[in-house]
Amino acid sequence: MGYDMYFVRSPDGEDAAYEAASKSFDAAVEHRDSLCLPFRHPDYQAAQVEVARTHDAMEASRTTHFFLTTWAMTECRAIMDHFGMLVAAQPPARPAPEAYGTTSAQAAQTTAGATAPEQVRRYHRALRKRLAWTPPRPGGILIHKLGGNERWMVIPGEIRAALTAYETSRAANPALLSGLIEDADWWPEWIDYLRRSAAHGGFRTYGPSAT
Repeated sequence: MGYDMYFVRSPDGEDAAYEAASKSFDAAVEHRDSLCLPFRHPDYQAAQVEVARTHDAMEASRTTHFFLTTWAMTECRAIMDHFGMLVAAQPPARPAPEAYGTTSAQAAQTTAGATAPEQVRRYHRALRKRLAWTPPRPGGILIHKLGGNERWMVIPGEIRAALTAYETSRAANPALLSGLIEDADWWPEWIDYLRRSAAHGGFRTYGPSAT
């Protein structure tokens, strides 16, 4: 369990590249399984090498995604807070479907596309607006957007403010950085992900469901 982050907009050509890589991976798996050979058989092992290769290629083609375990996200929020990258603000209340002439059941079962009833589209627009909401000139990423399972949207303004705070803090005390991220080997990749996501509309956060 953990948190999946996805760019709001994929880089040009990435979706097609990922689809092609996925097909290659599926074909490699299908070929391996069709052999019906023992695991230690040389032909099976060769096929497994190809499965691993195509899987790695598929994962490498998807630059829009970043994953952190639940524990790592807790650690991530703590580190970001140390560097002044997070801010707290109360988001607007979740819109009620009934206020837009629809119901929770209808809104959940109907997509927000052009064929959806107008009241459902208006409700989904209001919901998206809430998920992306920030106060004027945010000083960083709103901390609640890195928690829960509401599919919050972190917008470029938040990300750039957070990165500015990070660069300022690390320049003032470079020793603090090495101490905080000693065990967080994912941190450099996370900072790189933030930088790239700011150029692609930000990112959405998909956290674990509440139990």
